[in-house]
Amino acid sequence: MDVSRRTLLMATAGVALLPTGKASAETLEERALAMKPPVFLLETAVPPQLQGAGLAITDQRAVCGTRSLRWDHDERATVTIRTPLNWSPDAYRPGDDQAWQGLVDAFSVWIHNETPVDDVVRFEFGRGDRTDLWFEFRLGFTGWRTAWVRYAYDMHGRPHKDMDTVRITAPRRKGALWLDQLILNTAIRPDGPCRDFQLPDIGREQDEYDHQHWQALYLFDQLLQEARPEGKATDDEKAALRRLRTAYTDEYLTAKVTVDVAALTAQVASMENRPVHAYQREIYPQEIAAELRTFVNAVTLRSVTDLMKTVAQAYDQDRQALGGLYVRLVKLLREQGWTRGSCQGTIHHLGYDVRGYYDSVFLMRDVLREAGLFEQVRADLGWLTGFGRVFRGWKHRWAHGSTMDILNTTVRGMLAYALLRDTEDEQVAYLNAFVDWLNAALLPTTGIQDGIKTDGTTFHHVGFFPDYARDGFAGAAPIIYLLGDRISAEAFASLKKALLTMRVYANKASWPISVSGRNPSGATALSTVPYMWLSGDDEIGAAFLRLLPAVPTAEQKMWADKVRVPAEKAPTGNWALNYGAMAVHRRGDWQVSARGHNRYLWSTEIYVGANMYGRYNTYGQIQVLRGSNAESGYQQQGYDWNRRPGTTTIHKPLDQLRGDLTGAIEEMLLSDSRFAGAHSIDGRHGMWAMDLHGHPKYDGSHRARKSAFFFDDRVIAVGTAISNDDAANPTETTLFQVKRTGKVIMDGQEVTFPYTGADLSARWLIDDQNIGYELPVGQTLNLTRSTQSSRDNATEAPTSGDFSTAWLSHGKAPKDGSYSYAMLIDATPERMAAFPPYTIVRADAEAHVVSDQTTGITGYAAFERTTFDGAVRAVDTPCLVLTRTDGDALVLAVCDPDLRLYSGIDHDQYERGRYVGHFSPWSRPWLAGPSHPHVLRVTLDGRWAADGDQPCRVRRVGPVTVVEFTTVDGRPVQVRLVRG
Repeated sequence: MDVSRRTLLMATAGVALLPTGKASAETLEERALAMKPPVFLLETAVPPQLQGAGLAITDQRAVCGTRSLRWDHDERATVTIRTPLNWSPDAYRPGDDQAWQGLVDAFSVWIHNETPVDDVVRFEFGRGDRTDLWFEFRLGFTGWRTAWVRYAYDMHGRPHKDMDTVRITAPRRKGALWLDQLILNTAIRPDGPCRDFQLPDIGREQDEYDHQHWQALYLFDQLLQEARPEGKATDDEKAALRRLRTAYTDEYLTAKVTVDVAALTAQVASMENRPVHAYQREIYPQEIAAELRTFVNAVTLRSVTDLMKTVAQAYDQDRQALGGLYVRLVKLLREQGWTRGSCQGTIHHLGYDVRGYYDSVFLMRDVLREAGLFEQVRADLGWLTGFGRVFRGWKHRWAHGSTMDILNTTVRGMLAYALLRDTEDEQVAYLNAFVDWLNAALLPTTGIQDGIKTDGTTFHHVGFFPDYARDGFAGAAPIIYLLGDRISAEAFASLKKALLTMRVYANKASWPISVSGRNPSGATALSTVPYMWLSGDDEIGAAFLRLLPAVPTAEQKMWADKVRVPAEKAPTGNWALNYGAMAVHRRGDWQVSARGHNRYLWSTEIYVGANMYGRYNTYGQIQVLRGSNAESGYQQQGYDWNRRPGTTTIHKPLDQLRGDLTGAIEEMLLSDSRFAGAHSIDGRHGMWAMDLHGHPKYDGSHRARKSAFFFDDRVIAVGTAISNDDAANPTETTLFQVKRTGKVIMDGQEVTFPYTGADLSARWLIDDQNIGYELPVGQTLNLTRSTQSSRDNATEAPTSGDFSTAWLSHGKAPKDGSYSYAMLIDATPERMAAFPPYTIVRADAEAHVVSDQTTGITGYAAFERTTFDGAVRAVDTPCLVLTRTDGDALVLAVCDPDLRLYSGIDHDQYERGRYVGHFSPWSRPWLAGPSHPHVLRVTLDGRWAADGDQPCRVRRVGPVTVVEFTTVDGRPVQVRLVRG
């Protein structure tokens, strides 16, 4: 038990809907009783460990299997359970770093109550007659409720490792209670349990974690009861409200749904008398979790609420029958505890499971009134949406925590709750409070907290993670459309920038693997839904038309016909997205991206059962996309996770590359390096650079200074100062790894399959995707075309696939290694033979300088404060500089990619002056800090003056000119200078 307790994996599979039999129940119950401590399924007999009067197994009701324990009790009667509880201490500290929470010991039980009473069931834990711990479970409810209570953090008293007794004391009144699925001790994530009306004092730290948007419902309910917005609406406000209600019903809620009423009736009947669960399975002990899911035979909360939406939208087809079905589903949910004041142990990810409920209530409000359920369901909606969050303000630490989750799942329910108030005055008051909150939620956020950033990137899990933004925008867009000009100009501009930026780093819909977060399947992509709903804006509408699939749906066609402008052309240009340490370079229908990480931005998110080999995802990955990832040669099956294109890595066996989540629920490592980001000139060409430093958890000695320069259809990649102490594994820079789909050409000759070539001195290559690679002499090239073996990123099951892969070898434990190569999009042998000229002016530990003769642009990646020969003589800050001449004028673009969210060092991350990087972004005190402005000075050869009003200050010092820029948010600044 102790081993599994410390290595428990969160269950993520759907709840099974399978029949159970007596034999399987008895077998599982025997296994559960044999565990230490035992788990009581209470299915066939009263366990011998339970001692007390009035105990019997009954089939009257159950939440685990088909039977439960009925307890006919007298006033303050007691049931005693005697068995060692096997409690053990853990490293969790409430409020500490969330990634390092580990697992904690908890007690759990289900209780059914028939008559609400202002009283409690008391649970005591101790050694014999001695009580070490206790808590009370309030009984002001009807139906099923459950308790998840952590021994060391939620109970009164102090736990003891020798506890061997549990005493359950009945309320003051005589009566009956039903108990089921009594788990004396199970290992759970400490951020699971959340307080509610039954257990108002547990898990208080959940109000301050990033997932407070789910878990702080008790707090939100308190705020809602205290606020009770009111006011007298004007005639104009009432007229606008009526228009909103009409549009809400006709344009959003109403849909043509035809159902088989008989089949729907049978479906509802199959759900009744069964538990309705979302994440309630997470309490199951790991040893029997899979079997217990089948045995419990729960129906998922989402399947019930999705069905409610279907019934509501089809209501006019047969009002009497479907109205009755809807009421039955409401009663099922309320009996199973999905009601105001209940968190059912955990309420994690609630919004994903109840969206259908939110969308159905307004349509069925009259049915609910007739059934006498309207007031209760409206109160349930206020609780489940956490509407009171709008009154909490924005000053607390996690004010913007998981913004995208809320936009995706909950704003629709919040709007419904406001529109369900009794009077128009109330509806306007609640609506205004909601809109004020939504307008603030859409504005750019500072630091690494979730939400939209000033450069248009979007954050979730305190990092650039567009999968969630896609869903957030898709969920919120219909509500924003309905609200119309109630959405402020500033809020809409922020959202618009995020949408237009998303369609830049997506190509056409798919985004690069380097921004896939913990989902490296290659299948994640943007959704056209937000572009569709907001296509009344001309720029968004033009993007929507371009993003339409080849065969649009009827709904998409309807919206497309309303757009007033033609479809946009594919974005062309170069973008520096420094809240993602990312460069995006596009021409027509192809895109090249480069991405890194730094001391503010995590390198990758490794999660239990997801992205287990993702360590190198942002080690300078350079990816070319034409269409989807699959169309561009990416395939997870057989993929060597060590060899991501453009990265400089230590090639490790997969067992060593695998993320180590011991004591953690996820891994989001931060480097100590400030320098990683992108820069752009004229919005058309650009560069990217990174001071790469591996994390000391795995490869703290691994360092490299990397850059990439983007000129039209060419990329020049440079690496220097490559070093580490790993004498067992080779260090490599990968050129490409693509699924074998076509030819590979090397110096004009086709490379066969299979093929293995090491220590090659090829001058150029063209891969299966027609990307060319020019290689200066003096480098060691390796090329394979073979069937590769690997593992799935999530299941870790063996995989294989045919790939073409090329990399430059730096040997083992390199010291001051280097590389350079150039890429050409849409290469042919003829084009490679006449590769456009460029010059690597400088490539050392301090700086990389590349000059492109075709565009006349020179790029400087200064990793240190340094001096140069040429037009740029010096910089006083590590930075990125791009220059070009324009007649006698000089166009100068500079960028300080350091977001400067804090100054100095993060002392928590150091021990005795050495970076250890123990803490994840969740706990960092600078999490919400703004980017601090910095004055960057560039010294130019000769005498220069600003050409009119330019965002710089110019100062001549003898034969040179010092140009000062104020930089912030990693934003490029471009000026034009003339001889002076």
